[in-house]
Amino acid sequence: MKINKAYILISGVLLLLGFTVIPNLQSKVQTAVLLTEQSEYTVGKPISLSFNTEAKTTQLIVSNALGTSIIQAEERTGTDEIQFSIAEPFCTSSGVFNWTLIAKEQALLNGKLQLNADTTQIAKLESYLGPQRIAAGGEDFAQFTILPTDIYDNPLPDETEISLNTGYASNSNVETLEIQGFISWKNVYSTLKSGRIFVAAHSDTTTSKLQTIYVDANLATDFNIDFERPNTYADADQITTLRTDVIKDRYNNTIPDATLVNFVIKTKSGAILQTSGNTINGIAQAQIQHPATPQNWMVTAYITGIAKSNPITIQYKPALNDIPLIWDATTRKLKIGPLNGILGQTLPEGTVVSLKIKNKTGETETLTKKTEAGRVAFELKKAFYPSGAYSLEICVLGVSKNLESVLFKS
Repeated sequence: MKINKAYILISGVLLLLGFTVIPNLQSKVQTAVLLTEQSEYTVGKPISLSFNTEAKTTQLIVSNALGTSIIQAEERTGTDEIQFSIAEPFCTSSGVFNWTLIAKEQALLNGKLQLNADTTQIAKLESYLGPQRIAAGGEDFAQFTILPTDIYDNPLPDETEISLNTGYASNSNVETLEIQGFISWKNVYSTLKSGRIFVAAHSDTTTSKLQTIYVDANLATDFNIDFERPNTYADADQITTLRTDVIKDRYNNTIPDATLVNFVIKTKSGAILQTSGNTINGIAQAQIQHPATPQNWMVTAYITGIAKSNPITIQYKPALNDIPLIWDATTRKLKIGPLNGILGQTLPEGTVVSLKIKNKTGETETLTKKTEAGRVAFELKKAFYPSGAYSLEICVLGVSKNLESVLFKS
């Protein structure tokens, strides 16, 4: 059978068309070009970023230390150029400012700007001082720290200069400090003499608050003590006042008020007594009651761990010469008094009188009473003290009187 040539031709064309690959039409990639050449700004100045792009819908994502935001483009002028204006607070915060241009959630371009603090408008010099009290002598110091900021509260860059003023008595000094790491600081050393040092920082446009450093006396040196009293008698009634001289440091500065001074007293029996006082104008004083028995006291004063005084001895004499008494063997009453002091005065009310009773076997008992109008009486009842001979010892303010072979009648 004879094949038609026209049929074969049509079939071949159809076969070729069946195996032909038709390419996919992909969307055109969008691009953008940054037109703004400036990359460093001073805070507070207008900032705008211009781009050239064919993308119709664009946004600018911006971020810095404050956070992240999205800025819409200004209206086009009929060209492919678009512009974004950066407003507050992003244009007033110093540091790195990051931006990303996007179109339909696709990032076209990104970059960053550097925003610097405005050093021509220093608005605040925040200052800190510590410690506020230092010791005289030129070795101790206080640190004065300054944190300068501009009108937008941005820390100033390194090498910005700040002036520091210090004043002591009638002397003053001005020096220039440079900011490093957002702060500037100075160690202000003490003077040899106690007093106050005034410190302040200033720039062309503002001044910090005035700070005061108190220079106190250094550690106290050894000192002397003395005493005064109304009389020299061991009457357990009057008061002895212990007093230091003016206590100073090695630079001849009077030590601060309220420094504690302890007066340590060693008695005749070896007991330790203590009284204390705080300094006022460098002098400390304390009081202590006279002892009840004649003796010598050894007194030394201490500022604990720092200084001590010379030791002094205080002598207390007997407060009376004799103990008048009457013994009634029938009623068994021992009447003591009137008890008068060296100057003839009646001993203070409540003066303790002790009576030591000793029988023939050596057993002892001690009774005590307090005076009233300089007198006291002991009644030794039969129920407690059988008849016989006893030894009695009466003691008043360290003065003793003995009665031997005292007969207790039945």
